[in-house]
Amino acid sequence: MNTTFFCKRITELAVDCVGSLLIGISVVVFALNANFAPGGINGMSIIINYLTGLPIGAVIIGLNIPIILFSFRLLGKRFFLVSLKTMVISSLFIDHVVCYFPPFSGSRLAAALLSGLFAGTGFALIYLQNSSTGGSDFLIMSAKKLNPGFSIGQITQILDGSVILIAGFVFREIDAIIYGIIYTLVNSFVIDLVMRQLTLHRNSSHIKYLVP
Repeated sequence: MNTTFFCKRITELAVDCVGSLLIGISVVVFALNANFAPGGINGMSIIINYLTGLPIGAVIIGLNIPIILFSFRLLGKRFFLVSLKTMVISSLFIDHVVCYFPPFSGSRLAAALLSGLFAGTGFALIYLQNSSTGGSDFLIMSAKKLNPGFSIGQITQILDGSVILIAGFVFREIDAIIYGIIYTLVNSFVIDLVMRQLTLHRNSSHIKYLVP
């Protein structure tokens, strides 16, 4: 029992690290250097970094504090604590690991596409562990509980769209909005694709294991 519990925690930690690495690459290597902001807290952190120079990971944690205080009771203790762990790991990867990676020097369109690909894969891995990176995930789940009539997709579109529009004003160009939208579309598609494929693989492996 203790061995199983230990192996599960190690697996969760490994998935957190891989997912955080991919998300960090998406933010720092691609989005930050292409002057566009993805949606959610990561996007707001890029905007604040652009305006103030503050470290993105530290800004992510700072922005999460009021969100955590607001959403703690709504989301439940277990999901909150697991997500808090993932959020800290993700922020550390952004500020202390991925910051040493060389920036992407290709076109902004390629940066938006690759940023969405890396982020979507990273988020999918984390979501499959019943965790999240905090931030907008907390807001989305809280808003869903307060307004059951809204779908998660609708709430996500409102939050991400607001951040992308703000980025357009901050960067003072329509292209920042366009590339933010491209990122969001790719990110959403990849999250659904990776989660669906890994879930099917997990279920088929489980069935094969049970059948003699």
